Amino acid sequence: MDPYPDPTCVGPVHNDGYEGQCCYQVHCAAPVDGACPAAAGAAQHLDGLPPGSGSCLCDGDGEGGAESILGPYANRAASDPASCCYLVGHIGCEGRPLLVRGEPRLAPLARGPSAWSQTDLRRFERALADTDLRALPSAARRELARRWAERGRSEHASVASFGRFALGLMALGAPPQLLEAAHRAAVDEVRHARIALAIASLYAGEPLGVGPLPLRGALDDTGSLEELTLAAVVEGCVGETLSAIEAEVAAQAAEAPAVRMALQAIARDEARHAELAWAFVRWAVAVGGAGLRERVAATFARALDALDHARSAPIPAGADFPSTHGFVPPAELHALRQRAITDVLRPAVAALVASHVSSTDREFSSERGHALLSGGATYLST
Repeated sequence: MDPYPDPTCVGPVHNDGYEGQCCYQVHCAAPVDGACPAAAGAAQHLDGLPPGSGSCLCDGDGEGGAESILGPYANRAASDPASCCYLVGHIGCEGRPLLVRGEPRLAPLARGPSAWSQTDLRRFERALADTDLRALPSAARRELARRWAERGRSEHASVASFGRFALGLMALGAPPQLLEAAHRAAVDEVRHARIALAIASLYAGEPLGVGPLPLRGALDDTGSLEELTLAAVVEGCVGETLSAIEAEVAAQAAEAPAVRMALQAIARDEARHAELAWAFVRWAVAVGGAGLRERVAATFARALDALDHARSAPIPAGADFPSTHGFVPPAELHALRQRAITDVLRPAVAALVASHVSSTDREFSSERGHALLSGGATYLST
């Protein structure tokens, strides 16, 4: 076998629930019975992880030259017993999208007057009207319009995600406090979508909205305790905790008051959504018992390991953008996520998995949330 080539980033830059290019990392394994393992086993820590986990396996359709796993290749270190090496394609994935059979479902962008690009927030609307973009090059305005529009589409899909979550809670007989919090979160996401699309419209110089959201198959398996819990681990406990921290950091760097106000509101709400996810998982483990607790621990471990593996991924060329308009540059975002894993997520996971849940914990209490998460965003963003 030829030695593995230098890992690179290839293919188109995505911003539709998946972020950036497909970037390869090297994974090496020892031969089994004298033969290299099948390529499909080279990235078990990534297989099937949805957006929310921070780093997912590329889809492998070959678009733009991107494949999910390449190899096997020979190890460059001939003496290393892990002599079978593979290039595994990672792509960024974040947020809490509406996932249908593992794929993010988004409504199409619609151009023209739309209630989705209007808000009833007077201070925000005044700040938006006072934003002067004349010094910003047209190419930069177009790119920022695209990024904010994709953020708006993702927030819009999150409304449906929380609606589905609420139906699942009812199917499971969950406490009313959890159901109330899920509905409040859906209303928050409506506001987030309208704010993001209003900012996108400002950068685009024309009103932007969203069309109908395709929902076929979206309500399958809503009554499964295990499915709902493991999705909440990845999309809520991990994804929304990271989203809250990242929005707070982006807000601090934002120069335009309207952008800063929008991100501060999103950060505050996402932190509350993350706390809902942690509270639900705690309740679910109390109901589901030791078997579900083990699956939860394994899912957390897989998601956090995926984030750890992402630290060696190269930064895609041209992906950087000034942080003053609401987006954390990739290198800073990577470092921020690693700190969040160490200082916020791993301690919270350890506390949840190690706790002995009694029968009284089957009733949800808002006072029993993860205060660690509330302080985590503030700590990491300073």
